[in-house]
Amino acid sequence: MVESAQEPRPLPCPITPFDGKSPQYDETVFIDPSARLMGDVRLGPEVSIWPFVLLRADSNRITVGERSSLLDHVLVESPRDHAVLIERSVLISHGAILHGCVVREGAIVGIGAIVLDGAEVGRGAIVGSGSVVPPGMKIPERSLVLGIPGKVVRSLSDEEVERSKEQLQESYEKSRRYLEIMSGVRTPEGVKKLESGQKNI
Repeated sequence: MVESAQEPRPLPCPITPFDGKSPQYDETVFIDPSARLMGDVRLGPEVSIWPFVLLRADSNRITVGERSSLLDHVLVESPRDHAVLIERSVLISHGAILHGCVVREGAIVGIGAIVLDGAEVGRGAIVGSGSVVPPGMKIPERSLVLGIPGKVVRSLSDEEVERSKEQLQESYEKSRRYLEIMSGVRTPEGVKKLESGQKNI
């Protein structure tokens, strides 16, 4: 005997308010149900948050700009003295850690890389896989950083910059497909959407 199909259970909302502050995002954002957003997190339009990402903003704010993508197992934390700013069109790769830093538009932080307090990854720069950007380091735009501690090894070519854009676009397109698939399942109760007229990130 074939059992009748059942409606899928609503997946849990990955939200933890803290001290009266809740994550804010709109309906264009993709968040995998296994991710966790804690405290003062602000996500811009069309951001994608992939499996097992943790955004912990219980001491300071985390801001993620439009169309940025945080891949599987990324950890972002904003300590008391350093808010985290991830600008638009940024790709944070699998298992990377961002702690109290700034990542400018179009940059890529590679697999397992670490960016520490007060550091700034310049526009269009790439932090190579496994590299560690030390506290306070300022990475020039369109630079490649490698090593522990991370050092600028050269400027990026036009071809490398284009490949970076292609990687981000691929992640964006996949996130739109997943958002469609999950649209009838996810029930983000208690999510604080962007207020009408509020400026997008």
